[in-house]
This record gives sequence, C-alpha cells and structure tokens, in this order.
Amino acid sequence: MWWILIEANHGSSDYKEWLVTETFQVTGDRSLARDKAEQMARTYTPQHPTFPQKRWVLKVNDDHWMTIVQGATRAYHFRVTVAELVHEE
Repeated sequence: MWWILIEANHGSSDYKEWLVTETFQVTGDRSLARDKAEQMARTYTPQHPTFPQKRWVLKVNDDHWMTIVQGATRAYHFRVTVAELVHEE
C-alpha cells in the first residue's frame, strides 16, 4: 500500500519544525500514487497563506515535490511525498 504525506513547516519565527499535516492512503501501484501526489502538489490548499497569489511546484525526485505558495505578505511551502507502507501492527 502507498501513502501520500503532506508536511508543512509550523511554529514561530524563533522555532519551526516540519510536521505531517495530512496523510492519504492510495490503493493501487506506485505510479498511481505518484500521479495523485503530483496532483496534490498542484492543488492542495494549505492552512497558510490565507490569500494565495501564486504557486510554484518543484519536483525534487520521482516521489517528492516541494510547493511554494506566495501569499499577500510572504511565501509558505509544503512537501508532498509518496511513501510505501512496509510495516503495520
């Protein structure tokens, strides 16, 4: 089974950390998971910015995208990653 993970940078200006903000299970093969992940990188609406102005989607590798969304006063970014479930209890 494949998962799509969305991670966003959260915290104050003094302390920020990456947190998994959404997870989606994909029933199907890796190719399907990659297609859905790329679509999410293009269309997912993050918590910030409130009023998005522009979006850039960067493909880091076949399983990882970085999306930058420009708001009215600053840019925010999030990551979309395809991951394979290898263990579950």
